[in-house]
Amino acid sequence: MKRLLLISAASALVLLTGCNNAGVSNNNVSNKTVKVTGIRKASLNSDSQNLAVVKYTSTAPVPGKVKLFKTSYVTAPPMIPHSIVGMTPITVKSNMCLSCHLPQNAKALGVTPMPKDHFVDNFDGNKHVRKVAGSRYFCTTCHDRQANLNPVVENKFEAMRKSALK
Repeated sequence: MKRLLLISAASALVLLTGCNNAGVSNNNVSNKTVKVTGIRKASLNSDSQNLAVVKYTSTAPVPGKVKLFKTSYVTAPPMIPHSIVGMTPITVKSNMCLSCHLPQNAKALGVTPMPKDHFVDNFDGNKHVRKVAGSRYFCTTCHDRQANLNPVVENKFEAMRKSALK
């Protein structure tokens, strides 16, 4: 038992000594600053508030007055065809999207109703629920504003045709 204790203490001492020496500086390490190039102008360590602001080239679109963009691929969530100024942030207590896009309101307003899958609770055995499921409540998680902007990087994505999925 004493021998096991002695071996354990010696091993711990060797490990601690090695860890203390790990912090010793190496004279071969370069101190050069590397310039990162790309489309992002802010440091990678900065938060998203420091990114460039995207501005519309014309006035912000008004709900119900804008032509919808075609979705990029078959199962893509549709884009928001109007300005969301004053409608965000979406919080647990406030979701302005629901006032127009709940199925019972959408038909009367002539807007796109929320699909049935937004009323299925993914976290509770896929039960159908009367209110919007919690996983679908924060609309801007999947849906973003559509805008005709000059892209920084060309998009060469080609969508699959619906017939290819069958």
